[in-house]
Amino acid sequence: MSIQINLDQPPFSFLESTQLNWLKARLDLVFFRAGETILDIGQPSPGIYIVYKGVVEETGDDGQVFTQYGREDLFDIRAVLESGCKHRYTAVEETLCYLLKARDFIQLLNESPDFSVYFNTDLGTQQQLVEQSEGEVSEFILAPVDADTMRAPVYVSGQTTLARAATLMKEERYDALLVRDGGRTGIVTGSDLLDAVLTGPHSKETRVSEIARFGLICIEQGDYLFNALLKMTQHKIERVVVTRDGEITGMLELMDMLSTFSTHSHIVAMRIEQARSLDDLIVAARRLEKLISNLSAQGVKVISIMSLITTLNRRLMRKAFELVVPGKLQSKVCILVLGSEGRGEQILKTDQDNAVIIQDDHVREALMPSLQKLHQVLLDFGYPRCPGGVMFINDAWIHTVDGWHQRVARWLQNSDPEPMMNMAILFDAEPVAGNRDLFERVRSAWQSESLRSSITSAWFARPALKFETPLTLLGKLREDHGTIDIKKGGIFPLVHGVRSLAFEYGITETHTLDRLDRLQELKILDTETAQGLRDALILFLRIRLRHQLERAGAQPGLTQQLRVADLRSVDRSLLRHGLHRVKKFKQWLVSHYHLENL
Repeated sequence: MSIQINLDQPPFSFLESTQLNWLKARLDLVFFRAGETILDIGQPSPGIYIVYKGVVEETGDDGQVFTQYGREDLFDIRAVLESGCKHRYTAVEETLCYLLKARDFIQLLNESPDFSVYFNTDLGTQQQLVEQSEGEVSEFILAPVDADTMRAPVYVSGQTTLARAATLMKEERYDALLVRDGGRTGIVTGSDLLDAVLTGPHSKETRVSEIARFGLICIEQGDYLFNALLKMTQHKIERVVVTRDGEITGMLELMDMLSTFSTHSHIVAMRIEQARSLDDLIVAARRLEKLISNLSAQGVKVISIMSLITTLNRRLMRKAFELVVPGKLQSKVCILVLGSEGRGEQILKTDQDNAVIIQDDHVREALMPSLQKLHQVLLDFGYPRCPGGVMFINDAWIHTVDGWHQRVARWLQNSDPEPMMNMAILFDAEPVAGNRDLFERVRSAWQSESLRSSITSAWFARPALKFETPLTLLGKLREDHGTIDIKKGGIFPLVHGVRSLAFEYGITETHTLDRLDRLQELKILDTETAQGLRDALILFLRIRLRHQLERAGAQPGLTQQLRVADLRSVDRSLLRHGLHRVKKFKQWLVSHYHLENL
């Protein structure tokens, strides 16, 4: 029998090929008329059903509808594991299902550890298994030597002293220099310098040409990295010179090359640290999207990607600040990132959200040209303007410490949505450059209990209920023209609800997962609720990132729409569970803040 459903996805992709073939041979296709009961309450299940065509409805003994199942959805695993159905399953229309008999399902659980864990665990562990199954290892032998993997060459004259060569290596953060001496080109490494001065007969004033090696080991640009590694192994060296048509174009370091196969992140970080101009930074910034795509394709967890990209983005901003803002002003200003960047939860670039704290009003006029230039640099990095104007080029987001205190006080005394959201944006602030002490003095403005009254906390929390959870009364995913806005329906209410609790209880952490940890420690949220929200947020971010990368356009980070038809059945199931967690959390917020009266 030809199987008409996709079994090359979790949980079936956890099986070995022989196990999957064995499973396919044991599937039976069964037909149910509209209105026919497939499984009844208390009845032992003959196995697990996989919907091929039609719709199946799950109800309780009182007629309450829990959910509906469509193509490639599974039911009722619990009935097989617990030897009886707790709910009733009815065909809403003429329905075809594949049936895997209970004994065969149990046998697969016993033979495949991952298959078994998936069906006997929580949402978080399930999605970890799904992420692991999607990892793809880059093909080492096919990766080419290109501009992304090699370093630009740094040359010195053969007359350069060893002391000067060492200083240059430190300044450029290189461990090797190319030496031009007459018509020949050689190489000198940090190890060569140490050996020459510490164990050899040379002094710091010795000319570098006296210790350089002029028999360069080269690889042609475009050749395979595997061949470069082979040459390094053969000659017992850690770098080769890259050439194109006989001309030197760069150097390839062993550590850089090995980093390339895992993430490329080392190379991006190195380019940021070694940048001597804004153009250098722009090149590094534009490599981040490719880095994210590579990490995702290799199965790196979304939390790890998020952490790495946050670190690199902040390095970029700090380096740009150092290049743009005059040194005499740098200690008199603090640059803040806000929103998802402030929380450390941004992956692909979204719009700019930033602000500035200045030491006093005299700094403002001198600083504005630099802020305008820094704003342009961020545009060049790929961050578009904020539609709401939350940017440090706008006067509303540039204040002294006292000015910020006054602004926060006005926001917290106003119940309107706009001031509350402005407070929420600032509440996520994180300093990335300049004088951090200025930020610590500003943060004290909302750490005062007198400014966090119960009614203010309720006003602050209210936006979490602004958007409806995209679930139908039947518990299915509710689509709007075939899509779900995952930010409005899942991410924002979860993040803002947790942010509201952090505001109420004076929690200083900004990352939503860190805030959940603190709320659990303080026993504001029980362990099950906190863990469920962690799992849901990670799930939403993972599925959104995959959709954004698959539909990459000019600004993929701004895409929040998930096309439900493009989701695999396993992702639809996980997403449905995650959104139920959010819906339940919103109900908890209503009770906690008495929002039914607001």
